[in-house]
Amino acid sequence: MTVREQKLTEKPRTLRVRVVDKTKEGEPVVNIETPIPVVKFGMKMAKAFSPQMKDVDVDWDAIADMIGAGDVGKLVEVDDQLQHKTVEVWVE
Repeated sequence: MTVREQKLTEKPRTLRVRVVDKTKEGEPVVNIETPIPVVKFGMKMAKAFSPQMKDVDVDWDAIADMIGAGDVGKLVEVDDQLQHKTVEVWVE
């Protein structure tokens, strides 16, 4: 079942992050699955205690709202052309 085929009544349970290195034939170099409650806790802690997170140009509240609303699918895709890497973040 793809992320888009997931039942609309199901709450997302997992946040997935994948980093693909294009110099290594597009193979994932990082592949993380994290339960949504852990993600929510981590976001709150990072915003409160990490000075680096306060300076990042990311709308953390919008991301938290998407997760809380039960949205599934891709949240973010970042293509770093200088490092030849792609970062994908989605919930399922």
